[in-house]
Amino acid sequence: MLTMDPPDDADWSCIFVHAGAGYHSQSNEPQHLQACALACKAAMALLRNGGSAVDGVEMALRSMEDNEITNAGFGSNLSLDGTVECDASIMEESGRSGAVGAVDSFKNPSAMARLILDNSRRPMSLKRVPPILLAGPGAKLYASQFHFPIIPNDELVSHSAHQRWLKWKRELDGPRGAGSSNSRSRRSRSRSRGHTRRDSTDTQRSSVSNATAKAEVREADAVPEDADAVHEDADAVPEDEDLVTDTVGAICVDRWGRVAAGSSSGGIGMKFRGRVGPAALIGVGTWIRSDNDGTVVATTCSGTGEQMAHTMIASKAVERMFESDDEFNGLKIAIEHDFMGSNVVQESNMSSAVGIMAIKFDKVAQNRRIHFTYGHTTDSMALAYQSVAMRDADSIMSRNKRNPKACMGGVLVPILPTQITTG
Repeated sequence: MLTMDPPDDADWSCIFVHAGAGYHSQSNEPQHLQACALACKAAMALLRNGGSAVDGVEMALRSMEDNEITNAGFGSNLSLDGTVECDASIMEESGRSGAVGAVDSFKNPSAMARLILDNSRRPMSLKRVPPILLAGPGAKLYASQFHFPIIPNDELVSHSAHQRWLKWKRELDGPRGAGSSNSRSRRSRSRSRGHTRRDSTDTQRSSVSNATAKAEVREADAVPEDADAVHEDADAVPEDEDLVTDTVGAICVDRWGRVAAGSSSGGIGMKFRGRVGPAALIGVGTWIRSDNDGTVVATTCSGTGEQMAHTMIASKAVERMFESDDEFNGLKIAIEHDFMGSNVVQESNMSSAVGIMAIKFDKVAQNRRIHFTYGHTTDSMALAYQSVAMRDADSIMSRNKRNPKACMGGVLVPILPTQITTG
């Protein structure tokens, strides 16, 4: 059997995933990291067998959507009326994309986004333009026309998500509901705006797998610590309870160096029906840019959706990294200046948080490697990556010492020459 080499004698296959930015409890950390590792494993199985970058992104997102521990697909946060509504998108390096918003009848919204992406290439009668984003009932009608599986909404509701909804609903409906809500909001702002110290290290690596590349981690700039805020925040959430209400994401490079990225999310808990979050919005939750010289930058983001939309943070981060020789610093500027320093965040009385996962590489460089970079203002962010040269994924739980300053980390992933096998 002869295995064909890519034209440039290198197999670029890599998958990068994150399971959201927020607060991942110490007790649930293994489950979050395992979810990331399993997503990498599923995507890499396709990539090793000639799958495309879009195939890899879809498979990684579907894996996380099927895992109850994430806020995507099954087990997502519930809307105000107790139903699941999800957002998802997939974007190609070419600029094409497909997305769904506020959908309540799909086991894997990312697969529906893939269908819309694929159909965007197909001409329609009467010179109509194929849609690239469908929301709500319209997406369900579209799915039925293409025989896409439709399921009852209660099949997306997990027991733990329902229990959270019941707790939040009691707070909203009770005589002290408004006060409890405001108290929780204040504590949430304390968590996202800084002053807490959850762990003694910025980044911890999981024993699930071994890394083949050396990680480079830089500590966020120190900020003064407020003892009262620390005490209030420490009492806000039980140590075994997660506060991960954000998007999951994936970036994939296939063996030919083609790139795709995508996001999926159940959105914020107790949201209004019909709310479309950043996971469905290209340029807000996901973005890719490439040029004719072979440089590619891709991002997928997680955080406070409405503020991400106002700042177009995914596209801003890509531009910062693309134009900078130091992609690490470019991403940090995007987080601390373009997002946290924006007027909409500075003037907001709501929780403000963002987490960004990004890659940058040069397809024609002699020293072939992918710069994997991430940063977040939240307490923690769960990530993983795997190249074709790695037997297992390397999982990372990045923990922030001093938010709202950005906690940054990064890995150089080497790309090895393709081995020709015969037999």
